[in-house]
Amino acid sequence: MKLNWKYIALLFLSAAVMEFAFAPFNQFYTAFFSLLPFLYVLEKTKNGFLAGMIWGIFYSIFSIHWLALNTGTYWWLASFSMLLGAVFLALNYAVIGWIFKIIQRKHTLLAFSLFPFIWVTVEFLRSFGILGFPWLCIGHSQAYNTLYIQQSDIGGVYTVSLMLLITNVFLYLLIKTFSKKRFVALIAIVLIPFLYGIIMVNTDMQSENSLHFRVVQPNIGAKEKWVPKNRIPIVNKLDSLSRIETEYAPDVIVWPETAVPYYLRSSHYFIHLLNRCARDMQSTLITGALDYFYRDSLAWFESTNSIFIFEPENTIYENIIYDKIHLVPFGEFTPAKKWFSWLNNMEYGQSDFSTRNTTHIMRMTADSIAFTPMICYDSVFPHTVRRSVVQGSKYNILITNDIWFGRSMGPHQHAAISVVRAVETRRPLIRAANAGISMFIEEKGRVLHSIPLYTTGIIDETLAAGSYTSLYVKTGNLFSIIVSIIALFGFLLSLWIKQEK
Repeated sequence: MKLNWKYIALLFLSAAVMEFAFAPFNQFYTAFFSLLPFLYVLEKTKNGFLAGMIWGIFYSIFSIHWLALNTGTYWWLASFSMLLGAVFLALNYAVIGWIFKIIQRKHTLLAFSLFPFIWVTVEFLRSFGILGFPWLCIGHSQAYNTLYIQQSDIGGVYTVSLMLLITNVFLYLLIKTFSKKRFVALIAIVLIPFLYGIIMVNTDMQSENSLHFRVVQPNIGAKEKWVPKNRIPIVNKLDSLSRIETEYAPDVIVWPETAVPYYLRSSHYFIHLLNRCARDMQSTLITGALDYFYRDSLAWFESTNSIFIFEPENTIYENIIYDKIHLVPFGEFTPAKKWFSWLNNMEYGQSDFSTRNTTHIMRMTADSIAFTPMICYDSVFPHTVRRSVVQGSKYNILITNDIWFGRSMGPHQHAAISVVRAVETRRPLIRAANAGISMFIEEKGRVLHSIPLYTTGIIDETLAAGSYTSLYVKTGNLFSIIVSIIALFGFLLSLWIKQEK
């Protein structure tokens, strides 16, 4: 049967209901049944590619429409780039629909059985490459479903996605043809992750060692930040907030992404200010700032979005610097500059950052405690965060600046993703955002303290160092690879078996 307006309306409904599971709505239960209309249309229509494409466009626009609100460029250009991105992302779901129909023509039950594995394979593969975008993984919808999200420590967010997809498929098949066996199976599929979650939230994962952290949220305007005359007042504001007297003296103070809006190594004045803050507070100061390096010659330098560490006992800043690894395509760099050089003549809010691919472990305080550094978009990639934990990291520290997208869904979604990273790695996560949402997240995914959007302030928290090693940290992408192998083997099997009558 061809796609008609009824089917398109069902695809719209499915994508819309799925979106309500994500932040800031956080109606996570909708993810357990939102794909039912999509599965119905897939089964009935002849063109799975088109059905998946339409669903993907709806879902992508609902999920990333806030990209059109980017205040760093023209509204029409931001809107066009958002729609282009939505179409590009929709191709993922078009491929899922296309493969489903190929298998269904041979064996319907096999197609439904493989559907969750095909979907997760696409999500997993989408997390790699310069255009990788794991943001839309449906497992992220369960960030604030504390019991259910615990399973992400098995195979990352992809474990959560797989269980949600299996639940949708079993529920659809049960509605289609009721049987006691299917009903019992569905109950088990739903309950097992919650039972696992109960066990994990009651498991002791903390070490005896702890640090007192302070996060500073200065709430600096997006354009105000980069006006040269504002540089010193901005740093002075950060310094003043850091010195606020509270019940506890912080061991570590964390400032947000590019908190110092300048090339830090070029300013002895700013280096002196930050050294003095660290020394006076007797705290490690971790801050974002611009940096640069010379790649081939002294004729031209490359800019970086970096993290600097200032220790109270040092007279100069720590020489170990972290550069943001995952730069936003067409936002922080232009992929394949030689082919798209004409884009550099357009003003669409882009920067021109590079990276030194710094993969060494970062350490803080006199005890040299290892931590995982993340700058904004880095936190979206689970395998990148896991890498530092394998190297011995005890804390996750994320600095970000989401102010470009205002009070939209974007900052809320980004904050929710941070919760999943904490659970996957079983490491507490300290999140410092320029204008929100700053957070302290413990290793079981519970948000201990936060500062809302567009609020100036600080939050303090004592966090025990992570000591529990999750299965995801031990095995890495093994779970996703096994899922991908099952999907590939099932697809090849469908090509070999005879078409069902």
